[in-house]
Parts: sequence; structure tokens; C-alpha cells
Amino acid sequence: MKDLNANGTIKIGSLKVANIKASNVRLDIHAADGKLTVNPLAANLYQGSLSGNVAVTASNHIAVRENLSGISIGPFLKDAMGKEPIEGHGSVQLDVTAQGATVSAMKKALNGNAKFDLRDGAVHGINIAQTIRSAKAKLGGAANQQSGTSSTEEKSDFSELSGSFRITNGVAHNEDLSAKSPLLRVGGRGDINLGNDTLDYTVKATVVSSLQGQGGAELQALKGVTVPVRLSGPLHAIAWNIDFAGMATEVAKQKVDEKKEEVKAKAKEKLQEQLKGLFGR
Repeated sequence: MKDLNANGTIKIGSLKVANIKASNVRLDIHAADGKLTVNPLAANLYQGSLSGNVAVTASNHIAVRENLSGISIGPFLKDAMGKEPIEGHGSVQLDVTAQGATVSAMKKALNGNAKFDLRDGAVHGINIAQTIRSAKAKLGGAANQQSGTSSTEEKSDFSELSGSFRITNGVAHNEDLSAKSPLLRVGGRGDINLGNDTLDYTVKATVVSSLQGQGGAELQALKGVTVPVRLSGPLHAIAWNIDFAGMATEVAKQKVDEKKEEVKAKAKEKLQEQLKGLFGR
């Protein structure tokens, strides 16, 4: 690449690279002084489109700015990674840099930002609703905690899923996860170590009033309660853990708050009756 000097446009009707399939590909390239720039890089892929640019240097430094719009993320990840941790449709934005002679080295040197906004899909590996149901059944028992390991057979459905990451030296940190389903509202924060393929993350799931969805009727007693679920370990076998003591405290606090509201409502009703008697109306 150090001696390459080139300018041009490449158009490809159908393309498969590293098992990723694309069509209507267009690359405008410029190469000089040991640097190759592709701008724009555009294509149709996985029911959506890609647009952005890529820059590569002879010193194995790469910068990527891409917007994936309307993409079906599950099949894309399956082809790109050999696994499908998430499914759904929506957008993904990347603005990252990396350096290294191998993919492993690049993952550990990855820096930048990423953002996603998906609809009507699922997160594979854990069924959060089932996990909470199991925890609810053990409330009041001898155990203080319940833990387990994720399974590829399990999944948590969502109608909306969004979040952003700040990536530093291969570790993606998130503070604003937001997921919605007919049964749950989920937030979370934590780290994904892309270089080591590990996770250290806390999900906080709140049971909402709707009792539809993945076994919602069994969780009516936990309506409004926020349940923290700790996720950790390798991405192919994520371990989860629920602190029953904290969950029981949350349930007790909710009952106290409900009682306070009930007392306030009765006091207000009694005061209104007294005022009516005082003023004769």
C-alpha cells in the first residue's frame, strides 16, 4: 500500500466478503502516500442499507464510519460472527478506529462510539421474564441468591431496544440501555470486553402493568418492582445472578408505598366529606 496511487469507482452487483452478503455495492477509492480511503462506501444488505466511509493505512490503522439503516441484525451477525446474540430490525451507527495485523489485535485496540436502535426482536441467551418468575417463586425461601448460565435456546423478546457505547481499548461501556416489551421495561449499564469476548453488566428489569407476553400473569404480584439481574462471564455462556434479599426489599418497599398512597387517599376523602359538612355542600 505504501507505493499505491489510485483513484476510481468500483461497482459490484452482488458481493460476498468474509461470509457477509451485499448487493449494489459502490466504492469510490483514493490511494496515495500509504493511505487508502473508500468514500463513499455504500451497499444494500440484509434488508437494509449501508453508507459511510473507511480509511486504511500501511501501518495497519483502520477508521470506520458507517450507518446501517433498516437492517435485519440477526442474519447479519450470524454471517459475520457465526452466532446470533440479537435479532430485530433497525439502525446501527459506528464511528470506530483500530490498529493491528490480526482481527484479534484490532478488537483489543478498538476505540470510538457505537449506537443502535432496534425494533421487534429478541436478545438470545437469557429469558429475563422466566428468570424473574423463578426468583419470585423462591422469595421467602432460605436462599439469598439465585444464579445460572445462559442458554442459546432462551431469549428475551423486545418491541424496542436502544443504547449507545463508548469503546476504549476494546471495552465497550454502556450507560443507557433501554428495552421495552409488553411485560417489562429494562435498563442497564456495564461493559462488554470485545477483545476477550466477556461481559460484566447489570440489567434492571421493571415489571409493568400489562400482563401479556412471556408469562406475564405469573408476575402480577411484582408489578412495579425493579429486579436487578447481574450478567457476567464469556459471551458464549453468560452467567446471571439475582440477589433475593434486594428483590425482597424492593417488594416490601412497594407495599409500604402502596399503603401510604391508600392512607393519603382515605385522608383526602375524609377531609372532603368534612368540608362538605362545614359549608353545607
